[in-house]
Amino acid sequence: MSKFYCCFQGAALIKNPQLDSFAEYFLDYKPEKWMGGSGDGVFSFESDSGDRCDLSILESKDYGISVSYNIRGSGERRGKEYYSVSDMEKINDVEDVGDDQFAPVGSFLPPQEAWLALEDFFNNPLCKSARIKWINSDEIAWPDE
Repeated sequence: MSKFYCCFQGAALIKNPQLDSFAEYFLDYKPEKWMGGSGDGVFSFESDSGDRCDLSILESKDYGISVSYNIRGSGERRGKEYYSVSDMEKINDVEDVGDDQFAPVGSFLPPQEAWLALEDFFNNPLCKSARIKWINSDEIAWPDE
């Protein structure tokens, strides 16, 4: 049986989340709504066949919302990871946007665009949204650790 769950803003695990529960954070965006929690969320899906995917949301009051999408097929050890793209010129500018959460500055979208990715994830989690641009994380110049 497929599983759909999330952790959002530091809340406990939510099983079978409802899309409408998150709309106000994106469509009526106010940074103070995000500051009450940890400013992020992870939405996860596992299919009956064992395919797994995650849509991660990271909010920054300075930049907007970064979205990353991970997918791993059943039995695969390593999956594919993609980041949203808003500005290719800044995609290699990786910054700590709070609490040791590093993300490419060029991946931060306006909240209404980030909502499209979340909406599409709820409708078809095994495919990344075609309504926003993505870049494979391997193409990003991550800083050395």
